[in-house]
Amino acid sequence: MSDRPTTELEVFLHDASVGRLERLRQARLRFTYHPAWIEAEGQPLSLSLPVRPEPFEDDECGPFFAGLLPEGDFLHAVARAFGVSADNPFAVLAEIGGECAGAVAVGPVGGAPPGSASPPPRWLPEPELETLLDEMPRRPLVLLERIEEEDGIRISLAGAHDKTGVLCRDREIGLTTGRPPSTHILKLPIARVDEPIANEAYCMTLASASGLTAAPVEPRVVGDHEFLLVTRYDRGDDASRFHQEDFCQALGVGPDEKYEGEGGPDAADCAALLRRSSAAPAVDLIELLDCLLFNFMIGNHDAHGKNLSLLLDGPGAVRLAPFYDLLSTQVFEGTRRKLAMRLGGENKPEYLRRRHLDRLADDLEVNPSFVRRRLQMLVGRVRSSQEDARRRLPAAFQDRAIIERIDTVIEERAKRLLKARAEDP
Repeated sequence: MSDRPTTELEVFLHDASVGRLERLRQARLRFTYHPAWIEAEGQPLSLSLPVRPEPFEDDECGPFFAGLLPEGDFLHAVARAFGVSADNPFAVLAEIGGECAGAVAVGPVGGAPPGSASPPPRWLPEPELETLLDEMPRRPLVLLERIEEEDGIRISLAGAHDKTGVLCRDREIGLTTGRPPSTHILKLPIARVDEPIANEAYCMTLASASGLTAAPVEPRVVGDHEFLLVTRYDRGDDASRFHQEDFCQALGVGPDEKYEGEGGPDAADCAALLRRSSAAPAVDLIELLDCLLFNFMIGNHDAHGKNLSLLLDGPGAVRLAPFYDLLSTQVFEGTRRKLAMRLGGENKPEYLRRRHLDRLADDLEVNPSFVRRRLQMLVGRVRSSQEDARRRLPAAFQDRAIIERIDTVIEERAKRLLKARAEDP
């Protein structure tokens, strides 16, 4: 059979057409940069897709484009809504690729950049927002369906949970079709787990209070609904977009292999990526170490390669992006009890020893004594910031039982880290 393409889509970066995405047989992809983009020495779409005249076949470009899409049940719900296969990233992107994370968009060949003729934002009165939040778990595109009649674009956000991009102005929440771009990500609770909004809000706020660079978050309650607003780090104050990608995309790893145990990035891979790509690798490596240790402390066993990202443009780029999706999975019933990304080769927290900290130092290519000093400093910062982080939350979230449970995990993990640090080599 011939590999003759059956369909094409235009790929945009900052509203400039950079190349064509082709669908080949058996849902395989091919991406090719435009000659004009190559001649102008344009920006790469991904660190894994350097600008070159030769096309990138499915094994090279597939991970980046699949990484633009939602995951899991949410992806299947979106695919069902459009009558396409969740296993066909081209078909899903053709429907919801109008505004992806960062500055990437996908649209029809020969057309204008998606959203270039957007209507004004639509601000939602609280009763209407409450109705939409009620409908979203059953109809994941309901927020965007409400503006389809106004020639809106559909938004694709990677990840495994129900979420969408929204525009925030003071206490108001609005829908936007691209101009201006969304400023926040609205996240709904994870189904069948206890107080997920308070959990993530506390852990993200604690990370910031402890000195980590984490995306600002705000938990809110509307009627019977709780949700989390996450400030988008890929948006500028002037409504500009910053190009970004997660570590899996940058390393050419598909979202179905995001876990280290399935072939995804490990700590050494992440450190190597920062060393060769970051504009400030020493600073970013320290941030990476802090993040790995912080995830261990809060009991975040789902911290994988797609939960780390790079800002590819904007001030000081390429740089490690602010952290996101920080929450304690240890407090959830029936969730994994092993670390998604090992610390020094160990994925069972109860078995962490001094030798694993030393191996982590080898993975990051830093001195073992530096890891031990940083560990002690971070434990101190987290312990001294817990009450402050709690009080930074809105009053309705400050006294949730889930926070006490997370604090119990943090204390147990802090003692474990300090015990490992104090062991004889």
